[in-house]
Amino acid sequence: MRETGAAPGTSATPRTEAAAGALSGDQLAAAALVTGDVKDFAAEPLEGGVPTGSSRTSKPACMPFVSVINGTPQPAPSATVFRRLVNTSEDGQADQTVVTEVLGAHPSGASDVLPRLRSAIQACADGFTTKGGDLEPSAFTAVKELPTPQVGDEAIAYELMGDAQGDPVPMVFQVVRSGTTVVTYYAVDVTGDDTPQIPAQLAVAQAAKLKS
Repeated sequence: MRETGAAPGTSATPRTEAAAGALSGDQLAAAALVTGDVKDFAAEPLEGGVPTGSSRTSKPACMPFVSVINGTPQPAPSATVFRRLVNTSEDGQADQTVVTEVLGAHPSGASDVLPRLRSAIQACADGFTTKGGDLEPSAFTAVKELPTPQVGDEAIAYELMGDAQGDPVPMVFQVVRSGTTVVTYYAVDVTGDDTPQIPAQLAVAQAAKLKS
C-alpha cells in the first residue's frame, strides 16, 4: 500500500480565534475535505495525538522541508487540522492511494511558506539528513520539483527521496496556499517501487471549499 509517512497525529485546534483573516481551528475543521467531496475518496481524522514532530537538520537551507515533515510549515500556523484521504475504489490493492492532508492557518507569513520551499529545492537537490530526539538520523538522498497543480493562489510540488537502510522511500508533497491557509498533501510509497501520485482533484476540491 502507498501509505502516508510517519505522519503527525490528528489535531484540530479548538476554539482558536481567527486573527488577521486567518481561519480558526473550528473553521479549518469545517473546511477540511470530507467523504463525498471527491469521488471515490473517504476522509477521516488521523489516528493518534497532537503532532510532536521535532526533527532538525544541520543544513539550515533545508529546514523548510523538515518543518513540513514535522507538520508545522514555517512560519508556524495558529491552528492545524489533519485528515487521511483514502481512495476506496482501490480497497485491497497493494498500491491503494492514501494521502495525508494538513491544513494550517497562518495569521501572518502565509505568503512566505512556498517561496522558502522553492529556495530549498534548489539548495538541497543533493539531499540532507534529519535528527529528532532519540530517533536515528533520517537521510534524504535527493530532492526534485514536480509538476505543480494549478490551484489556489500559489502551489508547489516536490519529491523527497528517503533512504531506509539502503532502500529508496519516495515521498511526494503538494503545498497549496489559499489566502492565509496553507494546505499540504503528502504520500509515501513504502515499497519504494514508484513515485506516489497525489490526485489533483483533492487540491482542487479543497481550494474550492476554502474559497466558498
